[in-house]
Parts: sequence; C-alpha cells; structure tokens
Amino acid sequence: MSGAKELTFDDFKKMAKNPKLSGAEKIGFPDSYRKGKSKLILEDICTKLLLTKTKNKIIVDIGCGCDDLTFELIDLCKKNNHTLVLIDSEEMLKQLPKGKNLVKISGKFPFKNKVLDSYIGKSDFILCYSVLFYVFANDNMYLFLHEAVNLLKAGGSFLIGDIPNIDKRDRFLQSAEGKKFLKNNAQVKGSTAHDNRDQKMDDSILLAIISRMRRSGCEAYLIPQNEKLPMANRREDILIVKR
Repeated sequence: MSGAKELTFDDFKKMAKNPKLSGAEKIGFPDSYRKGKSKLILEDICTKLLLTKTKNKIIVDIGCGCDDLTFELIDLCKKNNHTLVLIDSEEMLKQLPKGKNLVKISGKFPFKNKVLDSYIGKSDFILCYSVLFYVFANDNMYLFLHEAVNLLKAGGSFLIGDIPNIDKRDRFLQSAEGKKFLKNNAQVKGSTAHDNRDQKMDDSILLAIISRMRRSGCEAYLIPQNEKLPMANRREDILIVKR
C-alpha cells in the first residue's frame, strides 16, 4: 500500500453509488473487517458515550457512512428517543432510512448550513468513527476538530473512534502476541497493510490532538478499544469533553 493515494470525500461519494459494494466496502473496509462486528462496535461506543443510559439527547454522527454500524445506531436512537443528526455526502445518506428524529445533512464537514448551525452549542454527543484518518490525510484536521467541538453543549462528549496508530500497530506486531498473529495468513491478509500509509498517524499525532483540545479548554483522553473489536490491537479512540 506504500505510495497509495488516500481515499477522498469524492472517492467515498462514488463508492456510495456503486451497487456492487457492500456497506462496509462503501466506507473503505473489506467485509472481513466489519462483518458481524457492528453490535460489538456499538457497545464499545455506548460505553464511552453512555448512549444507552440516556434518553432524549442530540447525537451528531460526522461521516456516518452506510454500513451496519450506522443502521444499529439509528435503531438505538429510535429506542431511546434521541435526535440523531447524520452528516455525510448526499450519496451516502441516500443509503439510509428516513425516520422521526432522524436528521440528514449532506456535505463535507465542516461547512456552512443553516440546519447544522442550529445545533451549535446544543449537541450532547458527537461521534466520528473510522473517519479522522482521512481528514488527517486530506484536509485541515484541527479545523475539523474545533468545528466539531463547537457543536457541543457544555459537558457534551465527542468520541473520535477507530483511529489508526502506526506506533501502536508496530508495538503489537513486535510482541509475542503479534508474532503469533502474523503466522495466521487468513487473519493477517490485508489487516496490517491497511494502516501502512505514507501519511501515518502515530503516537505523536494522537498526543498532539489531546494536548490541543486541552489547551482549548476541553478535557481529552486517549482510550483503548474493547479488545474484542477487529482492530483494537492497532487502533485507539479519543474522548473529548467540553467544559
């Protein structure tokens, strides 16, 4: 994968319209990475954002995609009477159902939009899952993060999930557990190459995000994924809480 061009917002728009691709493939993953894992992923998200222990909240999902995880989140929000704001391309949002308290806003975040602006300072939770790497590779990551935090109300939480960390991956692969993992050809196929990029996110980038968010008046934490998740040994999450 070295030297490969990173997927862009326009690439994802094209993939969303391709009927031959699965939901996971439309958001850039092989089916083997996500198939049967959506409930586990959502459980991990809910543990960090307390989505199942609250009701009548406003949740914003930036770069929601259209795989099983998004459908699971839609169902959860319906059960708990949350307002769910889904932000992605029009092509991606068309793959998702309509529903009460379900708001679709098309565009490449951050962008000016009257409906989106109405949630500034009013959102309880923000989710951005498996997205930040592409922002880092193609756009202004810090502008993206600050604009997302602006949507939060005081005390609101922003989970940046599934961040690939090349240093974490290398530490894993150099361990006894990692060496055993490498011997399983079926398990390894594509799984380590996915993070092997020319533009890599590493410890320094993730810790810089923590520092930046703290300096801007938020609390910020680097937290592990549930070990049962498909790439927990080489990906991490960041939780930001607005003061």
